[in-house]
Amino acid sequence: MINTKKDDKPADFEKTIREYLRQAREKLKNDLVGTREAIGMIAAEKTRYFVEAMDVGLNADEKDFLSKLVISSMYQSFCYGYGIGKIEEKTQTRIYL
Repeated sequence: MINTKKDDKPADFEKTIREYLRQAREKLKNDLVGTREAIGMIAAEKTRYFVEAMDVGLNADEKDFLSKLVISSMYQSFCYGYGIGKIEEKTQTRIYL
């Protein structure tokens, strides 16, 4: 009989992290309204700093796109941080990326 337990670990990890990412998105969407609003405010501020620092003029659509890019990146970071934190809590081990 072949031992496939070692091969199942990556699949189990991926399945678990996907579930935690889904949970994080749901929390961010439904429960953490203040966090979502704060992320939007931070993104607007970062966009303004970018325009000032780069000394470039962006039209409204470009500023909106940049702001949405920052927001989506922050949402993704939140979700991965949530998921990794849940795994660390469950396994009682630190995860280093």
